[in-house]
Amino acid sequence: MSVGLNADSAFGIIPDVKITNIQKYIMGKRLFHDTNLSKDKKISCSSCHDLDRYGTDNKISFQGTENIVGKLNSPTIFNTKFNIAQDGAGRASTIKDRTKISFLAQDEMGGNVRKLIQYIYSDPILYDDFIDIYGDVTGDKIFDSIAYFVENLLTPNSKFDKFLKGDKSVLNNSEMEGYHLFKKYGCSSCHNGLNIGGNMYQKLGVFSDFEDNDDNSLGRYTVTGKEYDKNVFKVPSLRNIAKTAPYLHDGSIPNLKKTIYEMGKLQVGIEISDKDILKIESFLKTLTGEITNEY
Repeated sequence: MSVGLNADSAFGIIPDVKITNIQKYIMGKRLFHDTNLSKDKKISCSSCHDLDRYGTDNKISFQGTENIVGKLNSPTIFNTKFNIAQDGAGRASTIKDRTKISFLAQDEMGGNVRKLIQYIYSDPILYDDFIDIYGDVTGDKIFDSIAYFVENLLTPNSKFDKFLKGDKSVLNNSEMEGYHLFKKYGCSSCHNGLNIGGNMYQKLGVFSDFEDNDDNSLGRYTVTGKEYDKNVFKVPSLRNIAKTAPYLHDGSIPNLKKTIYEMGKLQVGIEISDKDILKIESFLKTLTGEITNEY
């Protein structure tokens, strides 16, 4: 193995998980999986962000409390701490803010902060553990606990990370060719950095319009109200992309091959050949890391 960090400076290496507060992590994990936080007590954060499915639910759109079907696809929450924002439109810049928004949203958890605090008080063991960590119980501290857990959901040690660390032999010929095509076609102009995306906003449909039947594609416009922000979204991370189908904010593309083809037309104005699509897909599969959730 050839040793030498960062074989390509356009990207970054996912670090190993180093949990500094085990008690807070375990508390956040418990609350993340607790259905008592939702309005109907039937769903938890993990209902849409299944850790065994790389932080997604593999559905076209999420299903919230009382069986309400949302309009958007559930994004992965692994490595999300490295993203510029915690949703496609950029409503929340921190994981704690996104946790609160999801908890309160009537089409998601439909929660109530007062009832949430009462729930913590009603469970003697949960209450004592929470007090040991925070000293008192507030909505903000509950959201902080869940956010701390999510911040530590990382997927290190992908084949591509090993390549970036200097192991030039870890990628096979097809993966290496796909890697070069990924850069040649300009995919890396938006999908770069530590998360191979997630660090900028970009219009969906640079060279041709993205077809949508409703207002799902308004993106940043829903936050800023500025005309030029219509159809602008946070560029998604490509980490673990082979595990998180379906794709796009609305879940409208079912598989990776079609996504590569459509992104070629929409974002770079190129009709990528089937042969090159297979190679790029092969490279993208090297971005799958190891799920670490041992505590």
